[in-house]
Amino acid sequence: MEEGQIQPPEKYYILTLEQYESLLKGEKIRDCYSALQYLARSERFKDKKIVVRTNLAEQIRARYKVTKRAFYAANRFVEFTAQTTLDISGT
Repeated sequence: MEEGQIQPPEKYYILTLEQYESLLKGEKIRDCYSALQYLARSERFKDKKIVVRTNLAEQIRARYKVTKRAFYAANRFVEFTAQTTLDISGT
């Protein structure tokens, strides 16, 4: 990449509910419907983009019985993907 060009942020994929809960516990973030947003703003993920599978996001949203609008607005700096499998190796 040429000097002076901005590189896209490194992506961090959350694939399972257990992984999500472990991250919250590790970062000492209260489990709530906007926890992904707090996680995205934590020091650990400052230079990374968090990517969450849509079906996992819907599981999290269902826990709190919030509307889609409220959930996705509260977590607007997190990337959601509809892919059932994510290519995290880049191949």
